[in-house]
Amino acid sequence: MSRYGDRILRMALKTQADECRRSLYYFLKTFWSVIIKEDPVFNWHIGELCGELQTVGESVIRRDEKMYDLIINVPPGSTKSTVATVMFPAWLWANDPTMRIISNSYSSDLSEDHASKSRDVVMSEKYQLLFPDVRIRRDSSGKSKYDTTLGGERRATSTGGGITGKHAHVIINDDPQDPRQAESESYRRQAIERTKTLSSRKVDKRNTPMITIMQRLHEDDVTGYLLKRKGEMIRHICLPAELSDRVNPEALKAKYVNGLLDPVRLSREVIAEAHVDLGSRGYAGQYGQNPVADGGNIIKAGWFGKIPLSHFLSIRGHTPVHFFIDTGYDEKKASDNDPSGIIAACMIQGRMYISGGQKVYKEFPDLCRFIVEYARNNGYDGQSTIRIEPKANGVSIIQQMRRHTKLNITRTPAPTDSKIVRLTSVTAKIECGRAVLVEGVWNDEFIDEVCGFPAKSHDEYVDLLCYAINYFLDDDSGDDEIQRLRELEYMNGF
Repeated sequence: MSRYGDRILRMALKTQADECRRSLYYFLKTFWSVIIKEDPVFNWHIGELCGELQTVGESVIRRDEKMYDLIINVPPGSTKSTVATVMFPAWLWANDPTMRIISNSYSSDLSEDHASKSRDVVMSEKYQLLFPDVRIRRDSSGKSKYDTTLGGERRATSTGGGITGKHAHVIINDDPQDPRQAESESYRRQAIERTKTLSSRKVDKRNTPMITIMQRLHEDDVTGYLLKRKGEMIRHICLPAELSDRVNPEALKAKYVNGLLDPVRLSREVIAEAHVDLGSRGYAGQYGQNPVADGGNIIKAGWFGKIPLSHFLSIRGHTPVHFFIDTGYDEKKASDNDPSGIIAACMIQGRMYISGGQKVYKEFPDLCRFIVEYARNNGYDGQSTIRIEPKANGVSIIQQMRRHTKLNITRTPAPTDSKIVRLTSVTAKIECGRAVLVEGVWNDEFIDEVCGFPAKSHDEYVDLLCYAINYFLDDDSGDDEIQRLRELEYMNGF
């Protein structure tokens, strides 16, 4: 090649390198073929994700004070990991080879795969040609752990794995929980604890952002946890597969094509198949970014009948009202604990009417007084019973109220099945119209919790509903579906 030709080549390479540094989206398109052999489909949302990540990344490169942490909720199959966990770290090094990066996923295999692909990009001939200063040390070039010759680091870890002693300029938390374990409280807690640990692994707490990328799995998943505790310090990008009110920022609604986020990757046919494979609840979380399916998960809101209080009082007559109570612990602060719940219900002509409900945070003496006052204000008479589950401080409350009141106190039988099995076992009775709510201010909270279960933060009303139905409407026991659920939970160790 002539000296002139060599100069032209160097100028072209410099121009391309500069453009890659200026634009993560351009960088992604430039290096796409290094790790993905299929023809690219660059839907609009990919550019949006690149822009959001670039804004955060540039702030770190400048070592500015952190603007916010970033949460991205997008459906599976939308190139989120390729953008955020494979290409973004390689782009950061193109701008600053001293950058230290920690990435985390729910499994070590997944986390290692992301880091390995990112390393493949950095070690590619094209990357080395454009960014010759970015070299991976020969003595530190593993799939999940490698360093640059200028002090940069990439550490890939997993939920449950170790990360002691390492700190990062950028932390990427990509799918911290396995979607297949969406209903497992222990896995959710593990993912949240992992997120807390990662948040302590910052080179500079004023500058290091945490980027969380996932689908919604539960109201109290990692996204829910972070939004509740750090909402004002988080930029939240939410892109469901289909146009809905959950799109955030709202301006992005205008970019949906015929109501779809990505008509190619997430076509109507793909969405229909996902509905079948995941069911309405799984689809709502992973594709709709809403852990509650339309109308409800196990129980649908439309199954409950509703009548005005005046109508209920006219048909009740002398029918006794019974009260069902689920007590919470009172040793901790209210914000760390479950509330106590109570409902009032009675049986009229084959239907169960729930005439009241309330949840409260009260310590032992105040809770005892509350129960007495609530019962007397909501129809208690000599034929009524107050039925308390003997858990938490329930046994102590039963003993105390038997000793100091004349109310009819009894124990609710201790359940032997899980909440999911118990609620599933009463669905038919609710669906056929045998559970009726008396209109009141408590209705919305009750329906939201019961119909959102098992993806809601609390489930006191779920327990109480099951107790009441089993007491009033237990005229047939179990069915094949309930037996199947019991066997499945036993096999999975729940």
